[in-house]
Amino acid sequence: MRLPIFIAYRYLFSKKRINAINIITAIAMLGFGVGAFAMVVILSAFNGFEDIVENLINTYDPEIHITAEGKKTFTFDEATQSKIMAIEEVSNVSSCLEEKVVIKYNDHQEIARIKGVDSAFNQAKFDTLVVMGEFNLGDSSAQLGVFGGGLASKLGVFPGSQNVATIFVPKRNVKYNALNPEAALSTKFLRASAVFLVHEEIDNEVFITSLNFAQELLSYPNQVSALELELKANANPDVVKEKLEKALGNGFTVKTREQLNEMIYKIFKSEKWFTYVILSLVILISSFNIFGSLIMLVLDKRKDIGILKSMGAEENTIRNVFLWQGSFIAFLGGGIGVILGLLLVISQMKFGLLKIENSIVEAYPIAILTKDILLTCATVFVIGIIISIYPARKAAKTEIQQLN
Repeated sequence: MRLPIFIAYRYLFSKKRINAINIITAIAMLGFGVGAFAMVVILSAFNGFEDIVENLINTYDPEIHITAEGKKTFTFDEATQSKIMAIEEVSNVSSCLEEKVVIKYNDHQEIARIKGVDSAFNQAKFDTLVVMGEFNLGDSSAQLGVFGGGLASKLGVFPGSQNVATIFVPKRNVKYNALNPEAALSTKFLRASAVFLVHEEIDNEVFITSLNFAQELLSYPNQVSALELELKANANPDVVKEKLEKALGNGFTVKTREQLNEMIYKIFKSEKWFTYVILSLVILISSFNIFGSLIMLVLDKRKDIGILKSMGAEENTIRNVFLWQGSFIAFLGGGIGVILGLLLVISQMKFGLLKIENSIVEAYPIAILTKDILLTCATVFVIGIIISIYPARKAAKTEIQQLN
């Protein structure tokens, strides 16, 4: 094995009689370098954006979400609370009530989703999402709400305004009366205390207020629509989910944070893999330069092949020489591309060279994953091997008498 590697290494850096071989080899290395560079940078950028979205989701969505199976609301009694808190990994339980409502502010009217939360709601954690104002749900004397950025923009709501937003929803078990339509509506008022940003779907329709306010508006006394659980550090959500399902029985549906946002995670993964496939195709197209370079190298080194065979070299040895030659070209070009890509990525992480205006982050987010670097190197190496197979076989099958 050492002989083919040594010969391939000498062929890579030795002077060829056909100067075009050197040019094509350089072009092949450049193609692999550009492809590997782009793969490292783009995959790292995907990781960065995924981390930002995941952090925002982690702040808004609970680690465990519990709803009543087949019911819109349920009573959160002490027995249910005791079963949940008996699981040692659970650190906090808060209840919430969500429902579609109509909200009107000045001349603007939108369909929104109210989310009433109780006193156990983790305000300190949610504060990281607030971009304007201060998180405050008010009290019995002044009802306040925290609005998603998209909804606040559509309504023209801003924190600190003395104007009130009107929220109304059809009363339960009350028939509509055309002569007095307002009698069929439950109406309440609140002011905006803050604006938060998570992602578009939530920002465009959700506003948060107190649980009592939501229960009175929706006519659901002592009822909640979901329980949100926080877990202790290093707790496994999937393991806790199984324990909760056993403890609560068949009347409840338990989901982890990843299951709540299954579509978002699938989109990120599919986009990343699609990008990887496209970049792999770019590298594959570039690899045809290696094919041309090796074919020409076989022609240039016919005399050497004849000498090696005359000295007893087997076809396998000749084939390995040109397989290693193609691998060296691919890996050298790809390796330089990976190193340059890592330098750019690390510079962006430390110095924030590329900025983003009007965003929740100042610079383009970047995150390096070892598996992405290994995947890039493996892709370059495998493509280099595959594209070298035919020229290597052609060299190995060359007969000595054809060389004289």
